Amino acid sequence: MDTPDDNPEDWMEVVNVSKLVNFSRKLVYFNFDHDFSDLDDLQFIEKIQNIKIEDEPEVDQVLPYKESLLIFNQYVYRKKKEEATRYSTYIKDEDYDIFLEQLSERMVSNIIHNLVNKGFIETAFDNDRNEFIFWVKKDTENGNFPTDEI
Repeated sequence: MDTPDDNPEDWMEVVNVSKLVNFSRKLVYFNFDHDFSDLDDLQFIEKIQNIKIEDEPEVDQVLPYKESLLIFNQYVYRKKKEEATRYSTYIKDEDYDIFLEQLSERMVSNIIHNLVNKGFIETAFDNDRNEFIFWVKKDTENGNFPTDEI
């Protein structure tokens, strides 16, 4: 396995795992339905850091911290520091990108799961295609969703 000692330029040291995981959750959540191509990197980071407190419960619902941490921990390398009980945490740049992609996939999965639980979407397993299929439920108690009339 490649380590930070082998190729230090490929690795980032994570000083605060909790802070990075929370920032990453917000980044994926906020980026889901917004286009920020007009912002430079610093403006974008500031925008993510200033997500409104009232949005945080939804972030917690669609991308829980514990799930995000479990995904993150798949990509880290921990190296024991000189002191006996301390570890440094590292992640490769490319693995951080994969982590963000997996967070995005997990968020979409959680959103779909919530819609199924609320009765807005129905699901079934298609044996021929070997995958789940989803469709909008019509005439639900929450309203009529005329999908075929569009």
